[in-house]
Parts: sequence; structure tokens; C-alpha cells
Amino acid sequence: MNTPLVSVIALSYNHAPFIEIALQSLWKQSFQDWELIIVDDASSDNSPKIIRHFLKQNPCQKVKACILHEKNQGNCASFNQALSLADGKYIVDFALDDVMLANRLERQVDFFEKLSTKVGLIFSNAQIINEKGEFLKYHYPIDRQGRAKVKVPQENFFRAVLEKYFICPPTMMFRKSMLEELGGYDESLAYEDFDMWIRASQNYDFAYLDEVTTLYRKHQNSLSQRFYQKKQNILLQSTLKVLEKAYVYCKTEADFQALARNAHYHLRQCYFSENFELVEQYANFLKNKNLVGYKNCFTITILYLAEKKINLSWLYQMYYRFRYA
Repeated sequence: MNTPLVSVIALSYNHAPFIEIALQSLWKQSFQDWELIIVDDASSDNSPKIIRHFLKQNPCQKVKACILHEKNQGNCASFNQALSLADGKYIVDFALDDVMLANRLERQVDFFEKLSTKVGLIFSNAQIINEKGEFLKYHYPIDRQGRAKVKVPQENFFRAVLEKYFICPPTMMFRKSMLEELGGYDESLAYEDFDMWIRASQNYDFAYLDEVTTLYRKHQNSLSQRFYQKKQNILLQSTLKVLEKAYVYCKTEADFQALARNAHYHLRQCYFSENFELVEQYANFLKNKNLVGYKNCFTITILYLAEKKINLSWLYQMYYRFRYA
């Protein structure tokens, strides 16, 4: 049998309300040279039952494996398990609470095939939707022609991903050879994308396809919302580990400044989410690496407030609602 061009790794964890529409969007793809590997990471809802029922009602020879964990392994380990089974030239990490537009794989494969092998991953624009599937906004605001109205970084990707969050994770497609070279996702982390961007940017370029390809669902249990979890926030812990890695890759003063700004931002996130012990860890990182700004009044004030466990999260929530209303 010929190997498929694309391996779709579909990860599920408590995605029961969204699984059917997610899988249907894959079944409806205009591009058909794909295989599917499903991993449910010991969901506590009825996700496994829904997956089994959907596959029974919609049999498809493209389903290479359906793995239902009895014990939670974590997102990164689940992905790596599926990656070890994948045969595709390209890999899509597809969370089963998102939706692919019908021409996504076709447009991304066509785009990828025209690029240099130096490009290790591509990404695109997305519509952000809520639990009900209602439109909220675009990841990048678009003009009347559907093109992004903001400038998307096209070079210096290491510094760019340190500077700000700009890649929409559900829209990514990877070159499998790059993932294998990097050893897949780091299983010591609670989430994967930031670390992957940091490591991949050392030897590979990224490329942006200026089209909407995906419906990115935001809901109460989505991974992105867990960054705001109060106390014992494992995502913010993982971010600090990635910043420690990134420090080794910094070469220029601009790189170090970008790293410092990132650390300061997440230090504030730690404080306002009441992860007070992490505030001190981020402050120590800035100080030990002698990064710019660790002595500024704002950082010193936050560190003092965190030491006293003075809670001002309500103030941050007011600011957040006002800014993003």
C-alpha cells in the first residue's frame, strides 16, 4: 500500500460535545490522501464511547489506529505515541474540539509542497468560535479579501515567538522529518507548542498561509483557558521550563530583551492567577540570568505583593474584561 501524504493525529480529552463535528470535518475533506490516528487520553466524560460509536457508524479505511488510554498520559506523551505510528510526510495535530474547513488539508499540502525543505511547519488563520460554534473573532483580523490585516512575522522566528503569541496552534501542519529530528514533543511539559516553536526555530523556518483553514474552539475546558487557572498552574510552570531552554539559544541583545519581556509577562500572569510561589521562581530566573528589568519597581512591587500573598486578581479581571469587552 502507498503511504499517505498526511497523518492526522486526533487527540481527545473530555471533548465529548465536540467530537462528532470534529471528525465529520475530517471525513469531508476535499483532500483524501490522509490517515487518522486517534488517541483519547483517559477522558472522564463519555468521549471514548462517542469515538467508538462514530467510527462504527462511519467506517473508514483511513483510520490507522484508535487508542483509548485507561490512565491519563498527558497531551505530549499521547501525541508522541501517535507520531511513532504515523507514516505521513506531513503531520497535523488535531484536537477533537476544533473543526477543519473542507479544503484545509488540500490548501495546506499544496502550499507546503511548494516550499523549501528548510520550512518545518506552516500555519494559517482561523475563526475562533465558542462552545455553541458561534463566531467570536478571527485569530488575525481580515480585510474584505479575507487576508490578514496585521503583519505576520516571516523571519527571525525564534525572537518572534519569544516576543508574542502569534501562531494559531490548531492551524499548524508539520514536516514529519522535523518532528522526528526534534524527538517529538517534550513529555516533561504540560503543553507543547511554545517549546516546539523555540526548538524548531533553531534549524527550520516557518511559513504562513494567509487563509482561514480552521475553526478554533474556545470553551471552559480548552487548554488556552487553563493559563488563567488559579493556584498550581502547571502551564505556567511549563512556560518557565521553556524559557530556561530558550536562554541557551539567545545570541543577540535583542534575543535577551525578548526573553526578559516574556518572563516579565508570565511573572505578572503568575501573580494575578495567585500562583505566588511561581512569581518568585520567575523573579529568580530574571535575576540569575541577569536579564534586563528584573530590578524595576513594578517587578519588585509584584514580588513583594506575592510574598505577602496579597490578592489583586479581581483588579486584573476587571482590566481584562474592560480591554477585551
